[in-house]
Amino acid sequence: MDIDNIESWPSITLEVEGPLVSHFFLLLQQGVTIRSRTGCSVASFLREEIGADIETIKRIQSVILDGSPVDDLESAVIKDGSVLALSAAMPGLVGATLRRGGTYSSFRSGITYHETQEECVRGEGLVQIKIFNLLMAELGPRLLQKGVIISSEDFIRFATGQSQDFWQGCRRITLDGKPLDAGELQDTAWLSGKGQIFLSVSSDKARA
Repeated sequence: MDIDNIESWPSITLEVEGPLVSHFFLLLQQGVTIRSRTGCSVASFLREEIGADIETIKRIQSVILDGSPVDDLESAVIKDGSVLALSAAMPGLVGATLRRGGTYSSFRSGITYHETQEECVRGEGLVQIKIFNLLMAELGPRLLQKGVIISSEDFIRFATGQSQDFWQGCRRITLDGKPLDAGELQDTAWLSGKGQIFLSVSSDKARA
């Protein structure tokens, strides 16, 4: 995915009733991409790029960066193209093993994330984020309001899977800044030939 092509992708904005924001959380589990500062620590990324406060960061028990569990949020570095998965406490031995700094973290020492000596270029890039369980409600609304990049296929599956009640709860829809009605959006003809879209979701609750 090339950051230079972002401006050519369709840009969809949705203003929805507050409870409907949770409908978009499945997209967060599948993984969304954001344009972000890179070359920073995971801790800095969580605070400054996705707006996690101290209490939320404490609840992030499992952090997987580029396929490896992270124990030290200050030393692990976000790079252009990184994939970051975040989860609150998970049950069972798997959850205990993946928990950062936990008693069982030694069980996966062979796959734990360690920063390499390769030069880390500071700048701007694209980072994929996956968010699970309780963290979706805490981090999801702000992240969606900021805007995320998803594939056109994921958006089509999402749009075609929503009920009429959902679309009635969409207060305003725009495509590239121009008003669009729900029927036109569901038709998805506007996605022809487009691999990615930029999606921003806000709610009346967020504006209150």
